[in-house]
Amino acid sequence: MTERTEYYRDYWKEPQFEDCTYVNWKAALTRAHPAIERATSVLDVGCGGGAMLRAIGRRGSARLVGVEVSAGAVRAIEEAGFEGARVDLEEGKLPFPSGSFDTVLCYDVFEHLFSPELLLAEIHRVLRPEGRAFLCVPNSLNGFNRLLFLAGTHVDIMDTSHRGAELFSNHIRLFSKSLFERFLATGPFRVTEKHFYFPPQFTDSRYKVPHQVNALVRKAQLPQRWPSLFALGFLYVCHPS
Repeated sequence: MTERTEYYRDYWKEPQFEDCTYVNWKAALTRAHPAIERATSVLDVGCGGGAMLRAIGRRGSARLVGVEVSAGAVRAIEEAGFEGARVDLEEGKLPFPSGSFDTVLCYDVFEHLFSPELLLAEIHRVLRPEGRAFLCVPNSLNGFNRLLFLAGTHVDIMDTSHRGAELFSNHIRLFSKSLFERFLATGPFRVTEKHFYFPPQFTDSRYKVPHQVNALVRKAQLPQRWPSLFALGFLYVCHPS
């Protein structure tokens, strides 16, 4: 086991990866999407403990698969009744034939990889020509991070590492809106839907943000009007080109 896989062995167990406003937003959007409702096969790349697979739910004969680097996470999703496979995503190889899936999810994984382009190419390969890819990354250049950086503090509002005693971020690739879109174009993918995340309220004690600020930002629809600054996460639905 490498140091990297050792690091991520229990990473998926963090409570905020199973139940928080960000996870719930992704789950609700995914579960209700027509492409998910009609899919006969769904692959969740970097599935953690299977929150998205559980949100989708077992639907007749639909094949629901999750891959993770953690053997414990794979056991957890298999015990929940889904198909699982242990995969080191840094190597960029998915153990499935080309064109295996109607839909592929990859949520908040690319920012953890040295070579995210390898995994993006594999997602394109295992996706059917008429399929859909749901791809999501945090916005490292959101306005809150910019203000913190100007204040001399490098703490990512969408990163969990600084909640404990870790010195360094676990995000090694930092995405902005423009970089994420340029990255997807290398897939190649054609973006057909863009969804932008902003929480109903901040629950992280590191950020003393009044509830009124959240309400004002959401009421003015600033994450949709100016996502590069106000969205905290980007979730794009893509067609393979």
